[in-house]
Amino acid sequence: MKEVKNPSDVLKSRLILNKIVRVEEHLEAMQRDPHSLEYAPWKVEVDHVWKQVFELINSMDDDTQVSALESIKETWVFYITHYGIRDQGNN
Repeated sequence: MKEVKNPSDVLKSRLILNKIVRVEEHLEAMQRDPHSLEYAPWKVEVDHVWKQVFELINSMDDDTQVSALESIKETWVFYITHYGIRDQGNN
């Protein structure tokens, strides 16, 4: 991410990057064993983490949002391409 000026956005940017690392770890596990009993809980957790990431981004200044979205783009595109979005109506 580019330099962030707002102290609140600095914290949010760090939280986002940490959450993306967590997502990537889950994606590796999901790829290794897609038929595991753990797959569904992993998917639910990853969907929840993505929700948190986008809530953080939504609360940032506009210019920082662009930078944050660019930083998650590769992981998000991979995730959405391979795993889609869980239907929120089936909770």
